[in-house]
Amino acid sequence: MKKVFIKYNPYKLETEVRVEEKEIAQNSRLREKITEPDSRLQDWVEELPKILIEEYNDTDFDILFHGTLLDYEDLTDVFTAAFERGELTVKLDRIPAKEVSDKEEKIDHVFEKIQQGPFDELRDKDIVSAFQNAKSSDFEICVVATMSAGKSTLINSMLGTKLMPSKQEACTAIITRIKDMPNSTAWQAEVYDKAHKLIESHEELTYSTMERLNGDKKVSVIKVNGKIPFVSSEDVSLVLIDTPGPNNSRDTEHKEVQDEFLNGSSKSLVLYIMEGTFGSDDDNTLLDRVAKSMKVGGKQSKDRFIFVVNKMDARKKEDGDTAQMLERVRKYLEDHDIKNPNLFPAAALPALDIRLISNGAEVDEYTLEDTEYEVRKLNRSENFYFENYASLPASIRGKINEQLSEAKKAGNVNEQALIHTGIVSIEAAIRQYVQKYAKTAKIKNIVDTFNKKVEELGDVEKLKRELAVNVGKSNEIAENIAKIRKNVDDVNTAKKFKDAVDDAVVQVNEDARDVIEGIVQKYQAKISKRIDDLRGDELDVDEAEDEVARLEKFAKKLEPDFQNELDDLIKDKLIGTSNALLKEYKKKLASLTEEIDLNGLTGISIDPLKLMGGSITTADDFSVRKLVQSKQVEDGKEWVENTDKKWWKPWTWFQEKGHYRTKYKTVKYIDAMTLAEEFLIPIKDIVYDNGENARTYTVKQSNHIAKLFEKEFKRLDDVLKEKLFELENYATDKEKAEERVKESEYKIKWLEEIKSEVKSILEI
Repeated sequence: MKKVFIKYNPYKLETEVRVEEKEIAQNSRLREKITEPDSRLQDWVEELPKILIEEYNDTDFDILFHGTLLDYEDLTDVFTAAFERGELTVKLDRIPAKEVSDKEEKIDHVFEKIQQGPFDELRDKDIVSAFQNAKSSDFEICVVATMSAGKSTLINSMLGTKLMPSKQEACTAIITRIKDMPNSTAWQAEVYDKAHKLIESHEELTYSTMERLNGDKKVSVIKVNGKIPFVSSEDVSLVLIDTPGPNNSRDTEHKEVQDEFLNGSSKSLVLYIMEGTFGSDDDNTLLDRVAKSMKVGGKQSKDRFIFVVNKMDARKKEDGDTAQMLERVRKYLEDHDIKNPNLFPAAALPALDIRLISNGAEVDEYTLEDTEYEVRKLNRSENFYFENYASLPASIRGKINEQLSEAKKAGNVNEQALIHTGIVSIEAAIRQYVQKYAKTAKIKNIVDTFNKKVEELGDVEKLKRELAVNVGKSNEIAENIAKIRKNVDDVNTAKKFKDAVDDAVVQVNEDARDVIEGIVQKYQAKISKRIDDLRGDELDVDEAEDEVARLEKFAKKLEPDFQNELDDLIKDKLIGTSNALLKEYKKKLASLTEEIDLNGLTGISIDPLKLMGGSITTADDFSVRKLVQSKQVEDGKEWVENTDKKWWKPWTWFQEKGHYRTKYKTVKYIDAMTLAEEFLIPIKDIVYDNGENARTYTVKQSNHIAKLFEKEFKRLDDVLKEKLFELENYATDKEKAEERVKESEYKIKWLEEIKSEVKSILEI
């Protein structure tokens, strides 16, 4: 039996693995996995059993894991599955680690200490704001569904109130962002049109108002604030985003928002709502995109998709029991290459009604009667105990079972039925994801925010002490500081820096052009191949109609893939632009002392880069993300407005549905390649146009970023000059030298203690 020790720190994203008390080999595949930058346990844990078996030629393992409970449960799930497949035998044990709640308590303690410390800079509104932003960062959950799967009802059931319009037919036509505001006593809303202009606001939002807004064609987005009951105030700020289905969207931005969440690079949670009658073309197209996204990024990419099978209470006897139904859903998802999905059966409508009644809302007598019947049904048969079928780890399942036991002891039949609806399990899965991924990342961001400022202050304070100690060399020191200050304003230095910045932008844009050309050629080649495949075929009218349907499906699948590749590229290039600009600014700082002779100042190093270390943030901390969220306009879609209505030109179908059918009578045979060319050549042109648009957009946004950074660099230069003035004062004021040495030594000691405490936050 091979003994394996694994220590995983989810806050630092660091992993240590030892087998039989020895470090793993340098050429081990596992070492390769765990040493990748920002490598999460969930990125490689599913491959771990196979790697251990192959590299240690054994199938019997004794694994000791040092880490958090949620991470341990992921490890357990993977090895249990391997055991059930007959691949290995395993014994698992755990050394407990500091959980997220422990870290949050420690963070609050350190922040309070920092605020009471001797540095005004740490009480600055920017550092307080950065801390608050990191602490309450938004975590977005996208709710998607095709047609009427009960999406709005499910959201209402989690909110515990009727807020989202809910009808039998597909009803969501706008994007609604519902943000948790823990202290709110009413739902409030701001309503925006397609131009992102605020057109109305509501202090007390009602269901009837939401119905009206949903039917108003001017409305594009509604931002709602209120208390989301199933998350606590200690959690990240949760944002539920209700998106229209593919066939019910008013503008292209709606589709783009959904695309953003389904994209493989996204780490946000997606609730995918289905019902028993699955399998529409829209459902198939959407699931193909989900499957592609789930293949990128290991277990986290799977964890972030929660498949809710709604309306399970409405099944008939002939539909089979819950297990059979879920097996059919699982098989359907596997057919779309979605393996081992997180399945959650649910009955959203009964859950909503139970919560409305429990919250004292007014309901009619029919709702009361229906709810009483549903409660009896849900409590009577284990076939309706949907919590038993939810994809949850043992620890969370245990907590839900405890809630159920307490409800039974209290004789609370409504609470029992609510748990059986499966809604409580879905809410627990959301909290689990937040705890496992979002909150650990948030803790790291907060610590990084502290560290940057503390490091900078430490460097400055040490320099102040050295200057005060060497006050006898005041003239020489002051002269060198003045030279650095002069270099900051030097025209030649400024021009050299501007040229370097311009070159960086040009280089990024040239790279973007080359990559975009490659993407365009790839998709144009796919279209050309599709046309060539039909060369020489002759089709009758019925066959042509079938071929048009196939071509439409081909084009439909092509568009999101192409769009996503362009979107990912643009993000990469814009963030690349930002990083290139920051790099040039750091080079500029490093060059400010190149012509200054500091040999005579033993022990003193006036390094502008160190002075500004905490002030220069990463590219992500600027407005880059906000910039890149706006996407290029698809000018190519104008071909839909073509007035030359021919049945074989699908870009005219949207103008007059079914118009092409009248043309069947006059056509006997159709050349399949001509048909494909008529259909696909305009799309080929669109691919090219979109590539050009993407390149133009990238250049425009890169230049925009350069202007933003120009302002930021000017601000940083001013900050640097202020610091240099302060240092000059320390170097030349002989009367206060001794007092300042003592003050600096006290501050340095205090900073070392804080640094130690901040560092300890990330330890497990």
